[in-house]
Amino acid sequence: MKKVYGMMLSAAVLTVFLIAGCGSGSNEAEAIIKKQVDITEAYVNGLEKAGNADEVVKTIENYTREMKALIPELMEFEKKYPEFRMGKTPEGMEDEFKRMEDVSAKIPGTMMKITQYMMDSKVQAAMQQMGEEMGKIE
Repeated sequence: MKKVYGMMLSAAVLTVFLIAGCGSGSNEAEAIIKKQVDITEAYVNGLEKAGNADEVVKTIENYTREMKALIPELMEFEKKYPEFRMGKTPEGMEDEFKRMEDVSAKIPGTMMKITQYMMDSKVQAAMQQMGEEMGKIE
């Protein structure tokens, strides 16, 4: 569980690095960051609202599927625009940066929600799949 949580934070940190730059690629960065924030926010909100193991599984599977599609974009962007690893937040992206910080701060609480249902084999399988996909982040 801690490994998966760490990998989720790695994805969030990668996004923060992308946000923390300026110059060419800022429109592309904004689009990718908005996607990541939307995906993470849906995950957090879904887990907060989940009332049973099946809802937890559905939320985890949706997050895994959407992040699996986004991770290559994040990695490609990082290679294409290495300058986004340093600098200040590009103008106009402050709101998305704040949103990502706010959503990321909720992740530990959502992990507590998952622990309520960890004995369910479907939740365990969904968490394992998510861990495998998040483990692909370079």
